[in-house]
Amino acid sequence: MLTMKRHTLKPWQLTLSFISVISLCLAIYLYIAKPSLNMTLLFTISLFCLANIAVLSVSSFQLLSITPRVRHLTNCVRRWSNGDLNTRNRIGDYGELSYLEVELNHMFSRLQDISAKEHHNQQTILGKNHLLTAILDSAAAAIYGVDENGRCIFANPQCVKLLGYRSEEQLIACNMRSLIHQNPDDVNAIVSSIIDQEDKRDDNLKEDHFWRADGSSFPVEYWSHPMTLNDNKMGAVISFHDNSERLESEALIRHQAHYDALTDLPNRFLALRRLEQLVDASARSGKMLAVIFLDLDDFKKINDSLGHEAGDQLLITAADRLMKATRKEDTVGRLGGDEFIILLDGLSSANDAQPLAENLIGGFRKPFYIDNRQLILTASIGIAIYPNDGKTPSELLRNADSAMYHTKSIGRNTYSYFTHAMNKEVSRRLAIEEQIHGALERGELQVHYQIQLDIRDGSIMGAEALLRWDNPVLGIVSPAEFIPIAEQTGVIEPMGEFILHRALETALTWQQTFNDEFRVAINLSPRQFRNPNLVQLINDCVNQLGMKPKDLELEITEGVLLSGHAYTLDALMALSKAGFCISMDDFGTGYSSLSYLRTYPFQILKIDRSFIKDMNTDDTSKELIIATIEMAHALGIRVIAEGVETQEQFDELSFMMCDYAQGFLISKPVVLDELLKIGEHYIKSIQINKEPHLKSAEIVSEDKPVKTYG
Repeated sequence: MLTMKRHTLKPWQLTLSFISVISLCLAIYLYIAKPSLNMTLLFTISLFCLANIAVLSVSSFQLLSITPRVRHLTNCVRRWSNGDLNTRNRIGDYGELSYLEVELNHMFSRLQDISAKEHHNQQTILGKNHLLTAILDSAAAAIYGVDENGRCIFANPQCVKLLGYRSEEQLIACNMRSLIHQNPDDVNAIVSSIIDQEDKRDDNLKEDHFWRADGSSFPVEYWSHPMTLNDNKMGAVISFHDNSERLESEALIRHQAHYDALTDLPNRFLALRRLEQLVDASARSGKMLAVIFLDLDDFKKINDSLGHEAGDQLLITAADRLMKATRKEDTVGRLGGDEFIILLDGLSSANDAQPLAENLIGGFRKPFYIDNRQLILTASIGIAIYPNDGKTPSELLRNADSAMYHTKSIGRNTYSYFTHAMNKEVSRRLAIEEQIHGALERGELQVHYQIQLDIRDGSIMGAEALLRWDNPVLGIVSPAEFIPIAEQTGVIEPMGEFILHRALETALTWQQTFNDEFRVAINLSPRQFRNPNLVQLINDCVNQLGMKPKDLELEITEGVLLSGHAYTLDALMALSKAGFCISMDDFGTGYSSLSYLRTYPFQILKIDRSFIKDMNTDDTSKELIIATIEMAHALGIRVIAEGVETQEQFDELSFMMCDYAQGFLISKPVVLDELLKIGEHYIKSIQINKEPHLKSAEIVSEDKPVKTYG
């Protein structure tokens, strides 16, 4: 609140005051002295004095009352105009001037409120601007703004950083389209968002390459939005981010989706798509196309014996050899596991694929060096030709696969062209796979028994239990066909339990009918040894029938031992310790490692039928049989000769001191009823004091000797 201040009198005020004082003095003189004057003059002088006194009074009132208030109002207005809205007038007690002071105070109070609100709004806007600036500066996306001409008006730090500049000032007023876009002539790049869009955000991401300050470029994704102020377009805001990582990730995902992770060869999906393209191209050109299906022989043994890491290294080396053996335009892919595919197009004849097939086979005969080991690995190849062997990719692939399986069946380590006869083999295999599921439940499986004879005294010491399958659709299926499929599909496990129960029941029947010195032999497959309850299962079956472990002989092949798994050795040791007889089947085939005889608790060795077959015509086979028998006896192991079909073979084995014989000379595999008839005939021959012999002549068989599993 302002206070009243004294002011110096102005000249006119001094003059007026002086005249008023003279007039007052003159009036007092006339009143006291009463001089004799003309009345008119006296009246005039008195009127003049009164007028001066009135003027003096008015002037004094103005000087003492009104003028200071007016000056005060003037000062207040001046201070208000300078922005000091806190100043207020002193309200007088009377007159219109008081009303003016009141109204002015009210007016400036309102102005002060308005000013306070404006100040608050300005502070709010300023705070929002700071907040917006902070948000833009801390945004992960790069953001910049341009005017209608495409010139930069602001850029956040992330934008400056991604573009490789030191500060925002280096970008301000620059034409961003020509500065950073690789396609500056593309009118749709940025400014189109201002011209073509009517206040609508462009939600569609666009891709481009931006230039950095150092001249390098990088891929980006960006989108733009028009800037408007009072419905006037002011430019556009563009936000972008470096798209390098996303593109690299997408490229990696595409590569992983189309290429094998281990060998970096095209995978099944890409190889088959490439095959489709080549089939279409060959149809147009009239040229031939070769589909080569390659499978590594016995690769599973490498994995099982040396581990998957060594197997992976072997696959990588094999893939490298395939790439080096083929042309650049050929396609080499990995279908999975140890299966590879090679596609050769532009062939004039089917024979054009033969040199490559021979080259591939020769290449795999060279040793592989894995973990300081020298490994020999062979390959089996099947070849199908377009259009001779199929006109669709699936048909060509299926037929090449059939040819490859045919190669394996004839000995492996070679190649075969597809023939239509192979289709029957594949169809047969598929039919067996289909029918074998549920064969046990449908009662299609039977157990046959082939007698084992003690060569020394001619007594029946036991029999081997063999599985037979008679299917209403397929007819009688050879064990050589369905046992490997049962092993692969896992059906062998319930089959193994089935033959175990039947064999023990048969042995019990024989012992109750004839004598206790009878042992039944069954085969255990590699798949069964994966069951951790195998030992318990066998023990429970024997105990349930009240039999002894010595009544059961367990035959295993070399395939069981090749894996070298600890659980296999543990199971065999546990079974041997329990009293079961463990025998090694098919000795002489495969690796026939003598270390197996030292490591595993074998009590019986079975010489494979292939040696027995040639023993009377091949001196080498005979010498090997003699050496095997002598070695086994030296280790305390008894010997069974399989596949004895002639009396000459039987006599030779007797002379070699072989322990037991098994084969068609003695008996073909028969069902339980026939087995019991053979037993009755054998007992009768003993009772009438004749040489014990088996009446096998009464049982005519057209079966060929074949190894089977129980």
